[in-house]
Amino acid sequence: MTTDSLDIDGLPFLEALRKSAENRWSGILRAAKGDEQIGSVFIRDGSIAWAVSKNQKENFANFLERIGLIPKDKLNEAVKRYKALGKARKLGELLEEEGLISRDKLKECLGAHIRSALNSLMDDPQLVIEASHGEMAVDNHLVFELSQLLPDEGDIEGETGPSVDDAVHSEHPSEKEECPLTNDILGNLASLPGYRFSFVADTDGKRLALHSSDKEPDPENEVSWVTDWVKINVGHCSGGEFGCMDAIILEHDRGMLVAQSIEDERGSFVAVAFDKGGKLGVIKHKLGEMTSSIRQYMDHSAG
Repeated sequence: MTTDSLDIDGLPFLEALRKSAENRWSGILRAAKGDEQIGSVFIRDGSIAWAVSKNQKENFANFLERIGLIPKDKLNEAVKRYKALGKARKLGELLEEEGLISRDKLKECLGAHIRSALNSLMDDPQLVIEASHGEMAVDNHLVFELSQLLPDEGDIEGETGPSVDDAVHSEHPSEKEECPLTNDILGNLASLPGYRFSFVADTDGKRLALHSSDKEPDPENEVSWVTDWVKINVGHCSGGEFGCMDAIILEHDRGMLVAQSIEDERGSFVAVAFDKGGKLGVIKHKLGEMTSSIRQYMDHSAG
């Protein structure tokens, strides 16, 4: 079977991605629901060059504005130029040309945005895949293997063993209950007013534990963009005047998220999201009390 005749149409979204990667396929996967196209994934030789989804809460420009990597006025100028050119050139290309972002940092940001698009599409079981084979010109430095974008899924061949995160999110409640970091420690936050979810991750983007309230059963997308935000910005600012991250506060339309450094060898942090009924001072105080217990648990687990 040649790559142009690869049978992908009608497959579930993740299965279509895997099959495209395994067979080094090139083309566009269009995800549709009824007559409406919800998203697209652009693939060259099995590597992902771009993805976009209507289920995402923000476009790439909004994402760059949110993480604060580029001054807002400069970003707005680049977006205006991008639109004036009829979108004939990519926004990232224009930003790099203006010296506003490095090639490596651009790739990190693209990876974060593409990962968000893929996650939002995987969350919709009603999508139908339509595949269009075709070669496309892409920047070889700005493409991603599927395993780079979906690390929790393991590599494409399925040889990677279960991670700590896999154990925390096991389908079997008995396995989930065995993780005291999730229930005994993060579970203490559930009584706070406005509590939505909390998690522990490291600054490389690896999530180590996740706890959510009954009203917030699936916070995966938000957790993903927060870990990406921290990974990008801590790496960008580590040599700056303020040194290593101690605590950050992110505001959004649903409320706030506070992330507190744990100060361990892994560069871990604990984060809690809460709606507009939450009290920032109370939550920051509670996080300060918890960091010692989390650090002890992490040190014990590492030993």
